[in-house]
Amino acid sequence: MLKMIAGLCLLAAAQGAMPPSMGRWGQVMDTDTPSVVNCTWKYFTQKLDHFGNSSYTYKERYCLYDKFWKPATESGFKNTADQAPIFFYTGNESPVEEYVNNTGLMWQLGEKMNALLIFAEHRYEGLSVPQMHGMTDCITYCTTSQALADYAALIKSLKEEYKTSAPVIAFGGSYGGMLAGWMRIKYPEVISGSIAASAPVSGFPSIGGKSGLSASSDAVGRGLSAKGGATDTCFSNLRSTWPLLHEVAKTPYGLETINKAARRCDLHSSASSIANWGQGPWFNMAEGDYPFPSTYITFSVGPGYYPLPAWPMRVACSKGLNNDMGVKVTGNVPNVDYSIKMGDIDVQVDWDKLTGNGATLTKEQIDASGVFDLVRAMTDAASVWYNITADKPCYGAADTDESERTEEKKQKGDVESGTCESCPVCDGCPPCPLCNKQPPKACTWEQKPVAKTFAWGPVCCNEDLNLANTDVQGVGGDIFWPPNVQKDYTLESVIGPHTKTPGCYPEYNAQGLYGSPLYSDRWSNWITAYYDSANVDKYTNIVWSNGALDPWSGAGVYPPGGSALGPMVQNITEDGSSVALVIDLGGHHLDLFFSTPQDPPSATQVRLLEEQKIREWSQQH
Repeated sequence: MLKMIAGLCLLAAAQGAMPPSMGRWGQVMDTDTPSVVNCTWKYFTQKLDHFGNSSYTYKERYCLYDKFWKPATESGFKNTADQAPIFFYTGNESPVEEYVNNTGLMWQLGEKMNALLIFAEHRYEGLSVPQMHGMTDCITYCTTSQALADYAALIKSLKEEYKTSAPVIAFGGSYGGMLAGWMRIKYPEVISGSIAASAPVSGFPSIGGKSGLSASSDAVGRGLSAKGGATDTCFSNLRSTWPLLHEVAKTPYGLETINKAARRCDLHSSASSIANWGQGPWFNMAEGDYPFPSTYITFSVGPGYYPLPAWPMRVACSKGLNNDMGVKVTGNVPNVDYSIKMGDIDVQVDWDKLTGNGATLTKEQIDASGVFDLVRAMTDAASVWYNITADKPCYGAADTDESERTEEKKQKGDVESGTCESCPVCDGCPPCPLCNKQPPKACTWEQKPVAKTFAWGPVCCNEDLNLANTDVQGVGGDIFWPPNVQKDYTLESVIGPHTKTPGCYPEYNAQGLYGSPLYSDRWSNWITAYYDSANVDKYTNIVWSNGALDPWSGAGVYPPGGSALGPMVQNITEDGSSVALVIDLGGHHLDLFFSTPQDPPSATQVRLLEEQKIREWSQQH
């Protein structure tokens, strides 16, 4: 399913599967660009449990670069700090090298503002993995709250080591953006301000509401429209493809025709299989819709280091979908109640139902309709993702990404109240998910290097980081069909009742990794309460940036009535110290990458505004 390709936690956690992550970075840059070769690599001994009585420790790896760092007075800062600011990357679900190599904003502003650069690795990632074999409940300690406590401890230690009072600015993108924003909220005495890029902290059900369920699906199509630099014809043609190919497939010749057009290897794929395949890559390509080639996401969930082209969504549209193919659409598209005519093909769409003349179409009518060219154009467009390796002459069942959603059995669990060991104090919060675990048990997992994004699954599981912003698609504002929900769907019908579901402990237990919760809360009540997600307008000195072409922008932070389609600058706090910044032609955290001559003007403007905010925050210190 699309949302699983995108890398969400919600359904997977409830069903006991470990979800893939939100995505990786991979900007294609010149070899002289700053990277890991510039790092001084160090380790810091961290408590594994900052909130309980466990005596376990682990060594957290971090990159330090101090060649830019100068006294504040030599750097244009007129405040009481002795040194220019410290820029701190809140590492997320991957080895820290990826963020060192690609967070160009830190390197470029760091040089300009004479900052000390620190890139911290997230616990349970890369080389920052505790010795889990023999440890009691070893997976319990992989949480956002423990990770943020790590970063606070590291910063305090470094400031003591350097005997400095310099202000600290946090940077992060995607999950790392969530961490950067949350760190300013939970540790304002440590962090003077945060650049929280593409941070989907409004993606929780109780924050985004019903409209938030389809927010990411709606955003996917922007890069396929005139707003995203392509054409509205491309958007309309792609959305019309799915009902048309289903209708044509009602005859044997029609099914054979769409199989040939879709370059199927065996010519026996069903219309649903072809449509699911065709709708599979757009979320991923929308994330990586950058003005430069990038291996972002292709390395994470694709074939590896094969870069997407610059503006991949526009490239996809150029494969034929920009052309007028004679598709006529009438009716109420936003209500998914409309008719499509292409040549002699007539089909009426009523939510997830189709009626039409497909069963009576002759070979001549099908050939003359142009549907072959439409399906071929869709296929060539999708091949920008599927055939990025340029070695696939045809496609088969193994290439299909979409799968049917299965409903997990809801069950109510007995929930304890109050603060539990290994959970932070949270007055007035619902019980921490880790309050409900199996009896303590020593982990039998054989110690070995962990896979990239290892931390993501336990983080989602242990704190119910269940985002819902990609749960719904096909409901009238996007390129997908059929809708994956009933016509009169509600927030509750999609998320489920306010009861506990089975947690993901069976998956971890099977690997000898013990200590995850018995139950999962699809509504994410604890984590939204702990980070006060409903009241971000109370917290100062945070830039919540988003690219309007990025699916995750639908779950970004905006003021009431604001969105990724709003103005570039939208005040979150009354004093304007916290703002939402929007890059109209931006993919996933474009502002964090190294600047390039190909960047849209809005990206340049947003980076200048971020620099301005950092200077203001540093002066307040």
